[in-house]
Amino acid sequence: MNKLFAVVVATVPEYYEYKKKHPEHDQDQVAWFKDQYAKGNLLCCGPFFPHDGTGVWVIQAENLDEAWEIVNTSPRARDGMLSDAARVVEWQVHIGRDRFVTE
Repeated sequence: MNKLFAVVVATVPEYYEYKKKHPEHDQDQVAWFKDQYAKGNLLCCGPFFPHDGTGVWVIQAENLDEAWEIVNTSPRARDGMLSDAARVVEWQVHIGRDRFVTE
């Protein structure tokens, strides 16, 4: 049975400067979001407001290791833009789980 995981995204301090020098980074990240959504791994995502490089991705995976494997394929991780403060935690939804789980 797939579990839900909240990816609490935090980026490195140089994230916005990196994006200026590498405009393809955001395009790659959006393409990754769409691909993971189509595969059923990513259920929803979005930044916190005001925009400061933080946000949440909700993914489903068999276990924490698999969840990290998915996260580590993202351009944010690949390009070294996730900070050590980024977290992946199992999320136990009590009300509304049927809106997320696709199994």
